[in-house]
Amino acid sequence: ARGGGFGYVGGCVPVQGGVTLSLMRMNRIKEINFADAVAIVEPGVFTADLKAAVRAQKLFYPPDPASMKDCTIGGNVATNAGGPRCLKYGVTRN
Repeated sequence: ARGGGFGYVGGCVPVQGGVTLSLMRMNRIKEINFADAVAIVEPGVFTADLKAAVRAQKLFYPPDPASMKDCTIGGNVATNAGGPRCLKYGVTRN
């Protein structure tokens, strides 16, 4: 599967005759639940867009990969993205 296709780590490139499935159109933020601090999003949501949406709800999404304006949540999960804040808060899967 392919989110934004940005991939500093090359995970968006199929190898050995593989198939690429684009998830770019699955880009909706379905729900942000303030009480439970949970966001339900589709894999094509850009990380920067999620960060802005949760910030508007007075919440915080800690992972901050360098490519956050171009990378997607699906890609973050697939590569377990982190960024500098991972030292304090952990990576995407935490």
